[in-house]
Formats: sequence, structure tokens, C-alpha cells
Amino acid sequence: MFSVQYQPLLDTHPNWAKIACLPWDEAIFGFPVADLSLSGDPFPDTNPSVALRKALDAFCGRTKSELVSGRAGGADTATQAMLIAAGFLPVDFSILAQIQQLKPESLPKQRFPMRPAEPEDHEAILRIAQSAFAFGRYHGDPRFPRDLANRRYVQWVKNALESGDPDDHVLVLGRPNAALGFMNVVICDGHADLRLGAVDPENEIGFAGFALYAETLRAAHALGARSASAKIAAANTRVMNVCALLGYRFFSPEATLHWHASNSCCLLPTPLSLQQRIPT
Repeated sequence: MFSVQYQPLLDTHPNWAKIACLPWDEAIFGFPVADLSLSGDPFPDTNPSVALRKALDAFCGRTKSELVSGRAGGADTATQAMLIAAGFLPVDFSILAQIQQLKPESLPKQRFPMRPAEPEDHEAILRIAQSAFAFGRYHGDPRFPRDLANRRYVQWVKNALESGDPDDHVLVLGRPNAALGFMNVVICDGHADLRLGAVDPENEIGFAGFALYAETLRAAHALGARSASAKIAAANTRVMNVCALLGYRFFSPEATLHWHASNSCCLLPTPLSLQQRIPT
């Protein structure tokens, strides 16, 4: 069981920035990565981006972290600008989609069955997870190897399939031996959290993506959920449009940015088109 211990990045300003290595991602990638959490506390330094860059260099030197992930509110352009000045690269912009009250009668007519994953579905689910995703912070990072980004989603759904947690469900769209897609959804206290879903890119029927989300809501309601949410990449306009059609409302926009260690040996070289945009 992994646990994360955040620590102050700067001893002089311990409440401004906290950082931790992510053991689950290290176990998947084979090298350390870290997560940076910034508070709203004012930073008295006239150039916090310089102090941040120096502190990250020192942290990555000690921990051998290859990259650091940071976040800022979608409207917090000041923090985004400070992170970019420190050498961070924007890689994702996410939005929280929510339905406050599930109403199965408002869903479209069922076209495909939605059912709990069975052992014979596992191979197909893992194959879909390996190839179907194009969005998310690792897929959006031009220096991050695509095979490792795919591996993270494979491990994600594998963990869900093996969790044994009665609240953690993997649902399959389609009949046995004909999986069109899957959705990992956690249902707790009457709320359905749609965490990871995809349609088979090799066997996509025109509206299978829409059916995946619609049938997940129908199945979640049958399992006791009365509200639902999903965190989605704003660049994934197909899912954004599906959510809009199903009655979701959108909240909490958030930018995710990555900082790459200067001595990184596991990431891809910086693309030529970016070299002159990234501060040195």
C-alpha cells in the first residue's frame, strides 16, 4: 500500500510550496516523479520563479526525480505565469463535470448492455486501456514516452479489476466476448465518480462513446448513485460534448504543468519547437 508524505520545498517558506514523490507512478515508470502543491500564501521574494527553480533542482538532485507536476486554477493566470517562468510546461487543462441529480428517465433509450466486468473481459479491457487514450497530463507532455503514459492507464484499470473494494466497479459496454468499452466508476455515499473510461478504438460504433457514458449513469443509478462526476480533459471535446448532451455542468477548471529535471535521462529530448519557449 503506497502512501505519500508531502514536505516543504523551501525551508524559508514552508507553507508556500510542498512536494512529494509519487510511489505508485515510480512503480509503473521505473523512475521517480513528484507532485508540487502550492498554497495561496504570499511569497515575499521579488522573483519566486527563480527560487522555485533552484529548489526544484536541489530536490530532483536529491531524489533523482525526472519530472515534477504542478497545478493552478484555470483562472489563476498569475500562478500559471510564475510556474512557466520557472520552467514548467502546460500539459493539461481539466474540468470537473457534475450531475447533481441522476434521472434515469432522462437518459436515451438503451442500445447496448452495460454489465460488471467478468474475468473473460480482462484481456480486452487491458488492451483497450493500452491503446485508447490520447489525453491526460502524461499524454499531453511532449517529452513523456507514450508507451509509459499508456502503461499508467493499463495499471490503473488493472488495479481496479483486482481491488476487491465493493465500491470500486469496472463496467463493460457490450455483450460477453464483444466488449465495446469499459468504465471504472467508484460509488460511495450515493455519488458515482467516473474515473477512467474508454471505447475500443478498433471496434468503435459511431455512438458507442455516447452510450458508454449514458449506460454508466444508468448502471450507477441502479447501484445506488444519485449524483455523478467526472474529471475530464478540456481538449477531449468528444467527451465534453457527450457530457453536455447528458446534462452535466462544468466546474473547477485546472491547469496542470510539468517541470523536467535538467539531468533527466528517462524522458524524451525537448522538441525543437519548444526549446526557445522554455526558460533556461
